Amino acid sequence: MELFSVQFHIYALQLYQVHHFLHTKVEFLVAMDFGFFSARMHAANAASGMAVHDDCKLKFLELKAKRTYRFIVYKIEEKQKQVIVEKLGEPAQSYEDFTASLPADECRYAVYDFDFVTAENVQKSRIFFIAWSPDTSRVRSKMIYASSKDRFKRELDGIQVELQATDPTEMGLDANAASGMAVHDDCKLKFLELKAKRTYRFIVYKIEEKQKQVIVEKLGEPAQSYEDFTASLPADECRYAVYDFDFVTAENVQKSRIFFIAWCPDTSRVRSKMIYASSKDRFKRELDGIQIELQATDPTEMDLDVIRSRAS
Repeated sequence: MELFSVQFHIYALQLYQVHHFLHTKVEFLVAMDFGFFSARMHAANAASGMAVHDDCKLKFLELKAKRTYRFIVYKIEEKQKQVIVEKLGEPAQSYEDFTASLPADECRYAVYDFDFVTAENVQKSRIFFIAWSPDTSRVRSKMIYASSKDRFKRELDGIQVELQATDPTEMGLDANAASGMAVHDDCKLKFLELKAKRTYRFIVYKIEEKQKQVIVEKLGEPAQSYEDFTASLPADECRYAVYDFDFVTAENVQKSRIFFIAWCPDTSRVRSKMIYASSKDRFKRELDGIQIELQATDPTEMDLDVIRSRAS
């Protein structure tokens, strides 16, 4: 009996040790997981108090109004929780000089003043905002730059095109990309048929980059709905489109508006965004009769409620 009692106590002690070990390990794993989660949450919220140095806005205004600079590179000083100007590009510097100024393994914001010549030999420019986030940059840095971007961009009034790039090839710039863009005769012909005869409900246009030409990609029959139209736009490629929208006014009067829609989803290629953005005004002038212009990067920005609101 005494031997049994000793064995029982030894067995009970072993059970307690196993239980204590497992409990300690679970606590450790939970603590590790919570610590990792807390670190991620802290990083995600680190940008909430991000300040913008006065020089950031001042230098941007000088670029926009006086064209004092070709580009500006901005850096987030994490310790000071502040966006500062890191580099200024002289007007004579090239796009290659600009891309060379971006660190290979660190995030940055930048603006670039891009000059180009239209098919009518008219000199134009576009101010690009570029969010540079290379794959090799730190995860915390990516999170801070991503969560601060919209807040910072609002400080720079006058941005015309936004690009996001993780690799230099995603922001390769063909300076003549839009200069020789032709418009196929069908683009104007089908638009005239939509406007005058109401032969179509919508038209979707595509830029053939190799041929440097805008072509008709899809035609919507008069009975097709707005949902049919939005479904015809690719989820990850840019397009132009026109849509003939019917509506009834508060006075019960039947009316219609012809919308021009520049569709540029966030997931589309950077080069494609640049070409569509720089060719838009040139192409839109070919379509005489556009009444309302809409730019969208997400389906919610062009849903039926938005269309109704803009039409009335």
